[in-house]
Amino acid sequence: MQTGGVCLLLRTLTDAAVLRPSQRAEQIVKQTPITSVMINLTSNKMAFKRMPAERFRRPLSWVFGLALAGLMAVTKPHGFGYGLYKAAELIGFFLIFLAVLGRLWCALYISGRKNRELCRSGPYAYCRNPLYLFSFLGVLGICLAAQSPLALAVAAPLFLIYYWFMVRAEEQRLHQIFGAEYAAYCQGVARFWPQWNSFSVPPVLEVDVCTFTRNL
Repeated sequence: MQTGGVCLLLRTLTDAAVLRPSQRAEQIVKQTPITSVMINLTSNKMAFKRMPAERFRRPLSWVFGLALAGLMAVTKPHGFGYGLYKAAELIGFFLIFLAVLGRLWCALYISGRKNRELCRSGPYAYCRNPLYLFSFLGVLGICLAAQSPLALAVAAPLFLIYYWFMVRAEEQRLHQIFGAEYAAYCQGVARFWPQWNSFSVPPVLEVDVCTFTRNL
């Protein structure tokens, strides 16, 4: 019995040394229950798969921002800096300030949790897309602060149209990741406009500092 055990041990070590890394990986997969492997691969794929509208969000945002800045630079309304335009400028600065605070508030709750757990507290208890809501307020604020009615008339509808598709794409992905949990969340919380009848603050909030700083 001892001799047989020694022979089996030597054979195992020899096989491990002779096999290439790819073959050793195949052995590991064969020894692992296929169900758990498929579940892990599927969950990872769903967690990181992005819809086309999401993949192009960042470059399109840069193009949109540069085009908006150029439009505001070359167009100045009659009466710029006086009367109602001055009041619009002050309202714009207030909206920009509100947008910055709001995005920081959202980043505290979502940083490091995106696609890993469903965030339903803080600003996400009011609406499902508070980051986009505060971004929209920021766009309105920038246009008003620049005292540019033309930029406001162009930027506001373009933002709403594009981010409508963005939100729909994200919702499809989140339904795949969280399933019934996200469906219940959608039934209780509005997509865009806040509902002030519910608020949830966790007793302890863990913040991913690296992700939070990157999102500033």
